[in-house]
Amino acid sequence: MWEIFLKGGPIMYLLFLCSFLGIYIIIHKFLFLKSHSVNIDKTTHLIKQQLLNHGKSDTIKQLKTKHQIMIRVLCQAITLSALNRDDIQDGIKGITLLEVPKLEKNLSVLSSIITVAPILGLLGTVLGLIDIFNVISGGGIGNTQALSSGIAEALISTVSGLAIAIPLIFVHHFLSHKVNTFTMQMEHLIYDIINFCKSNPSLKH
Repeated sequence: MWEIFLKGGPIMYLLFLCSFLGIYIIIHKFLFLKSHSVNIDKTTHLIKQQLLNHGKSDTIKQLKTKHQIMIRVLCQAITLSALNRDDIQDGIKGITLLEVPKLEKNLSVLSSIITVAPILGLLGTVLGLIDIFNVISGGGIGNTQALSSGIAEALISTVSGLAIAIPLIFVHHFLSHKVNTFTMQMEHLIYDIINFCKSNPSLKH
């Protein structure tokens, strides 16, 4: 494996950096989403019961001790429920602008790696071809070792760039779908809690 890596030329170090960064982002994003995932139905039911039994203030105090994004959002939704319609809409926009970037963090970096890795592979191909032409122009057409070295650099770097980018495309799509689903659930829960508070006389203020 190390021998193949070296044959790929200097571009392989940049490709290795891309793969390492991509793997780090994927692991970090999976752990982040896992740590912030909640059982939507169960959580909503418990919060509604808490609101009915203990009121807004005590419920908000308890929710503020939780670290999950969804719980923080529900806490803010309870606060918004006392406002008028226009202020509620502004508040929901504010919540979205604050929380969604946290969910999308580093996905743009992953997308950049997907774009850059094949380009680096192509650059490695060009460098390998340059080495081949240098050998030929120097009268070394019979130097099969030098020619094979240039061909290896051209092929290995290209394959490596594609091998990094292709799996990351699928992972990026999966993570983007998870984030979009999380965002839609978050918005649905905000309206659900606000409507619940407004429909109960004891929770209107």
